[in-house]
Amino acid sequence: MRFEALREILLKGGIAPRHVRRYLAELTEHLDDLTAQQRAAGYDGEDAAIRARARLGDDSELAAAMLEQKSLRSITVRAPWLVFGLLPPVAGMVVSFAFIAPLVVIALLFHMATPGSIHAPGWFQELAFGLTGLGNITLAPLLAAGFVFLAARQRIFWFWPLLAVLLIVLLDLQFHADFPAPGQRGGSLNIGAGLWASHSEVLLSHWRMSLAQLMLTLLPVFWLFRKRTIAG
Repeated sequence: MRFEALREILLKGGIAPRHVRRYLAELTEHLDDLTAQQRAAGYDGEDAAIRARARLGDDSELAAAMLEQKSLRSITVRAPWLVFGLLPPVAGMVVSFAFIAPLVVIALLFHMATPGSIHAPGWFQELAFGLTGLGNITLAPLLAAGFVFLAARQRIFWFWPLLAVLLIVLLDLQFHADFPAPGQRGGSLNIGAGLWASHSEVLLSHWRMSLAQLMLTLLPVFWLFRKRTIAG
């Protein structure tokens, strides 16, 4: 890939990926023009490409023009405490409400909801149990993967994605769908959040799911650690 070394310099220097992509695209076009000029001057093949690259400048010179512009740095570099410290809990709650919202809308549309409870038929109960179970096992890992991917993409120091993942783990988002025995009325849908210690009884009774969720949530951190260990 052209300018791969320059790309790494810019990303490690905090330049936002969108600016890096645009800059490298401009350099590629300029290099193609310079190569065409060298060919027109009588040079051909690899010789023309080498001379064109030399005229464009080395990586340190090309990087300096971007690194001097602090406005091009990404928010994750300028304020990692905001992105990886404050955003994970907020994102977790927002995504949780968005995930469970369709069930609430269905309950309202089919007139199942009354103040304080949901009087749901069997098909809705199965749907609720399925979606809440899916949310419990996938939501936290997907959130963690998102923050780890962001850190990997922008070459952020490993401490920050680890902090984000630990906050997601400690937030302990749990969906609950509770319905009485068949023939009885009432039921509820809710989202729980809190420190793991506050849910010790629930964790012990559902330890397999809790362990699976924990391992899947931590998996992106292990992936990032392995990726950087190999690259380093």
